[in-house]
Amino acid sequence: MQYFRGLRPTPRLAIPVILGMLFACGDQVAEGNGSLYGSMPVLLVKMVLFSALFVVVFCLGERLIGFLAERARLSSASEGEKCGESARTLIRYGPSVRNVLVNGCVIGICWLPYVFCLYPGVYWSDTSMQLLMHYGAKTFTDHHPFFTTLLFGAMADLGKALFNNAILGLYILIVVQLVAAVLLFSYMTIFAHGLGLPRRSCHFLLAFFALFPLFPVMFSSLAKDTISVLFFIPFSMMYIRAIRTKGKSLEKAGNIALLLFLTVLTCLTKKPMVYIVAPSLVVLIFTHVSKRAKVASLIIGLTAGALIMLVIPKIVLPALNIEPGGKQESIPFAIQEVAHDVKYNGDTLSEGDKEVISKFLTIKYNDISGAYSWQLADPVKGTSLKDPSLFGPFIQLWLRQWINHPMGHIESFIGLTQGWFSFVTADGGPNYLIVITDSSAYYDPIRKFIPQWPVEAAHGGAVRSIYSAIQSIPVVNFLFYRSTWASILPCFVLYLLCSNENRGNRVQIFFSTLPIAMTCLYLMLVPVSTWGGEPTRYVLQSVCTLPLFFAYVLSVHGARIPKGVLAANELDCKKSHPPFSLS
Repeated sequence: MQYFRGLRPTPRLAIPVILGMLFACGDQVAEGNGSLYGSMPVLLVKMVLFSALFVVVFCLGERLIGFLAERARLSSASEGEKCGESARTLIRYGPSVRNVLVNGCVIGICWLPYVFCLYPGVYWSDTSMQLLMHYGAKTFTDHHPFFTTLLFGAMADLGKALFNNAILGLYILIVVQLVAAVLLFSYMTIFAHGLGLPRRSCHFLLAFFALFPLFPVMFSSLAKDTISVLFFIPFSMMYIRAIRTKGKSLEKAGNIALLLFLTVLTCLTKKPMVYIVAPSLVVLIFTHVSKRAKVASLIIGLTAGALIMLVIPKIVLPALNIEPGGKQESIPFAIQEVAHDVKYNGDTLSEGDKEVISKFLTIKYNDISGAYSWQLADPVKGTSLKDPSLFGPFIQLWLRQWINHPMGHIESFIGLTQGWFSFVTADGGPNYLIVITDSSAYYDPIRKFIPQWPVEAAHGGAVRSIYSAIQSIPVVNFLFYRSTWASILPCFVLYLLCSNENRGNRVQIFFSTLPIAMTCLYLMLVPVSTWGGEPTRYVLQSVCTLPLFFAYVLSVHGARIPKGVLAANELDCKKSHPPFSLS
C-alpha cells in the first residue's frame, strides 16, 4: 500500500476512469449479445469496477516505471565502465550496421520455426480477391489499394514465369517482408537505446520482438496491412528523430526524399494511412523544429494528401481503367447505426427516409433487419453503393437519427468497437489476437487461376497449437488481448504524457506521439473489432510501433536516466562503434 501514499486526485485520472467506463460498456454489449441497456444497475457497477481497476493499474504502472528508473540511475555511474565490456558482448545497441545485423539474426533465428511451419505462406481472403482482380475474374477496383493489387499480381506472374507456380512468386514477397521486418525491429532496439532506454530494457525489447509469436505468424502471411506497416515503422522513427533533433534531420535533401518515399508508400499500400501520416506531418509546424523542417514536413504532408486524395483517383485510376473504391468504406459506422434504427426503430422512419436508404445501399431495405449484425458492418454496408449521389442525403438522415435515437447509435457504436474495449468476446471467450495459419478462407475461383493455392500450410496446425499455448500463460496473455494494444497501452502512454513532470511541454510531446494517437483513433472507425482474425490485421500497426513511442515517452518523462550520464555513455560507446542512422 506504500505506493498509494501521496496519491492525490488529478485531472489525468479521468483517462483510466473513461477507459474503465468504455470497458464496462464493451463487456455489457458482449454479454448482452449486442444490447447495452439490458440492466443499467449492472452496467453502473461494472463502470465503477473497471474504472477503479484502471486507476490502480495506471498509478502502480507509473510507480513501477519510477522504481525501475531509480534502479537505472543507481547503476548508471558504472554504465560507462560496462560500455567497454558490452562492446565485447554479442548483443550490443550501439549505432552500427554490425549490431543491426547481429540483433536481427537473434530475432530471425527465433522466427525460423514459425516460418518453416507456415511454408509456403498464409494468404488472406482479401489477398485472393486482389489476385482475382489482377487476373480479370473480378472488376479491378481500388476497394483494396490498387498498388498492392498490382504488386501481388506482378509477384504471382513472376512465380509463374520462373517456377510455373504463382505461389512461389508470392512467397518471394513474403520472404522479403520477413527480412525487412526483422531488420526494422532490430534497428528499433538500437533506436530506442539512443532515445535513452537502458541496455537491460533494450534486452527486454529485443526479446519481445524475437519471442512474441504474433510477429513471425503475421509476417509469414500476405496482406496490405503487413506490407504497409513496413513503411510506417521507419516513418515513425524518422518522425521522432525530426522532433528530437529540432528538425535538423529534416534539413538534408536525402532525408526529405526518404521521408516522402516512406509517406507515399505507407499510403499507397493502405489508403486510410493518409489520415494518419499526413496530419502528423502537417502539425510539425506547431512544434519546436527549425523553419526549414517545418516547410519540408508541410510540403511532404500536403503532397501525400494531394496524391492519394486527388491525383490518384482523378488521374491515375482512370488512366489504368481502375474503378474507384466505394464511398461506403468511409462511413461504415453511419451505415451500421442507420441499420440499427431500421431494425429497432423502423417505425420512426418516414417514407422519404426509407426511400433514401433503399436507393443508397445495395441491400434491400426489407432485408436490413435480418442481415444486421451488431459485431460487423459488412452485411449491410456491402462492397459498393447503389446510388453514390445520395451520399449527402444519407448523411443528413444519419445525423437526424442521432438526435432522435442517440442511445441506439451509441449501442451500435459500442458493438462495432467492443473488441478494442473488452477482455471477452460475445461467446464469453478471451478477446485474444486471433491469427490465421492457413489459407482456407478465399474468394472463388482463385484456385482456377492458382491451382497451387495452399489451403493448408505445411504445419499450420502445429503453429496454431504453439501460439495458443503461449497465449494461455498467465500474465503473458496480457500481451495477446486486442484491447491491450488498441486502448489500454495507448491510454497509459497518454496518462504518462499528462504527468506534472511534463508540465509546460505536454503539447510538444503529444504532437511527437501523434502517429500512434491517430492510429488508435483510426481503429475507432474500423467496421469490425471482434470477428475472427480480421481485427488482428488492423491492430498490427499498433503492436509494431507502440514499443517505439512508449520508449520515446519514457525518454521525455521524469523517470529517466540523467542526460549527462546518457550523453557520456553514448560518447564512450560511439568510440567502439561506427555511426549508423536511419536518417
